[in-house]
Amino acid sequence: MALRRMSRRQLEMLLQHPLVTYGVRIVILYGFSVVFRSFDMSFASTGGSSFFRKQSFSLMFVALGLLIWLTGEGLSRFLQKRMTKKRFPYSVVLPCLGLVLFGVFAAFLFGLTYSFYDIYFFNNYEAWKSFSRLSYDLIFGAFIFYLLILSFNGLLFYYKNWQEARLNAERLKRENMQARYDVLKSQIDPHFFFNSLSVLTGLVYQSADLSAEYITQLSKCYRYILDQKEENLVPVHTELSFLESYLFLIRIRHQSSIRFHMDTPSEKQRAALLPPSALQMLVENAVKHNRFAVNAPLDISIRFTDQYVIVSNDLRKRNGIRFSTGVGLSNIRKRYELITGATVDIKETCDHFTVQLPLLPEALKEQFNQ
Repeated sequence: MALRRMSRRQLEMLLQHPLVTYGVRIVILYGFSVVFRSFDMSFASTGGSSFFRKQSFSLMFVALGLLIWLTGEGLSRFLQKRMTKKRFPYSVVLPCLGLVLFGVFAAFLFGLTYSFYDIYFFNNYEAWKSFSRLSYDLIFGAFIFYLLILSFNGLLFYYKNWQEARLNAERLKRENMQARYDVLKSQIDPHFFFNSLSVLTGLVYQSADLSAEYITQLSKCYRYILDQKEENLVPVHTELSFLESYLFLIRIRHQSSIRFHMDTPSEKQRAALLPPSALQMLVENAVKHNRFAVNAPLDISIRFTDQYVIVSNDLRKRNGIRFSTGVGLSNIRKRYELITGATVDIKETCDHFTVQLPLLPEALKEQFNQ
């Protein structure tokens, strides 16, 4: 049950722990020792000492096997390091040849160690007789076990390298995505701020109180942009607080020429996520690209569904549009694409313009704002 609750990353970290790694190797080597014993007929003729001899042989096999295993790993790393500048096929053939020669040495080392062990502890010369005449069964059998261990270790090595390559690729992709996203966010900061300064200049001569409130709301807007500069996603309720301050600036600037209609979102909708300043940019886009007047006001509405926030406005395109910095709809669409690949739905009719922004789940904030 505990393993089922572990994430894949936690399970991989557990399997890479040194105690687990050595535990698995000991089990594998002990299994090999049991198989090797089954082919050695001398274990069947040791009488009452058979059990003790079998277990002591397995202990010797495991100890020597761990030594050979670790030495083989060190030799493999050394050869790979030395062969990095070699061309193919030398970069592959030479390390493999080196490991095979080491395997032959390990097989002879095992035969010699087994012989001395059997003579010293059990006064048994069968292993020595086989080793002294270079018995095919003893030397080749030990070499085969070495190759099996080498193959198993190779599989683990290449799996680990594949995992590291995959993680590095994901990390590089995330860093590249973040860099592109930061470029898009950097376009937002001055976008509406400078447009508001000209309004403030005229307002200070009309009403000191209104000017003070205008400055307060303007500072809230810019503080929001600064506070959210490091964030890729913000809750809807945070974005709406910013939008209220921004709408105050719009009302002061354009008076009754623009009318806003906004639904009250549910708690679930308020907790959903949006890219910072997305709603403000859509409102600004509507004001910038449409004609309006006191006797023909521009209606802008913001509605919420379970999956979208829908911003719509009357469509009365200006004949001549002033200079644009290039941010707006394109910026928002690219930010959604970089975050989740979600599509921003844009619909245009003869008299209405509508944009549907996907509401993103709360869980995405921890994942993307890392």
